[in-house]
Amino acid sequence: MAKQYYIKKDPSTSGADIEWIAINGKDFYQLITSPAGKGRYFIDMDDFMIEATEEEYKDWRREKNHSDYLHEQEARVQLLSLHDSEDGDQGCLVSDMSASTEEQAMASIVRKALCEALCSLDKESFLLIDALILAQDRKSERDLAAEFGLSQKAINKRKKKILRDLKFLVLKAGKSQQ
Repeated sequence: MAKQYYIKKDPSTSGADIEWIAINGKDFYQLITSPAGKGRYFIDMDDFMIEATEEEYKDWRREKNHSDYLHEQEARVQLLSLHDSEDGDQGCLVSDMSASTEEQAMASIVRKALCEALCSLDKESFLLIDALILAQDRKSERDLAAEFGLSQKAINKRKKKILRDLKFLVLKAGKSQQ
């Protein structure tokens, strides 16, 4: 099923007065790249994208970033058993803290620089990178191209440009912190 996009008929309305319009991916892409799309915010709910206020978007983004961070941290921790028993009970488990402090500090600097670089992206670029790379349920270039009514080659070209820009920004930030 193709992703659904819902925008407000009148972006200035709120509460129970909101009238929603369903649009396709191509129209959504045209909206967010047009001057009319400036200052409008959208929340990605996997199967659909819905317009929100700036405050609602920031709250959603903060929650999503926190959730993603927790999942990332969870994936990095390796549990070691203090004692193994033959019945499979591992008893008390502790985190493996063998990673070097220097490696952790460098990774933290790179993560911070990457976050700043991602925040500096325009909305359209961020949505593209989020869908292709950052989202837990990533999309293929082909799927995204079909959603936006573009060619896979156009999506690939745009992705490469954004990644090149991100790399430059991360390297620049990393050098300034050393």
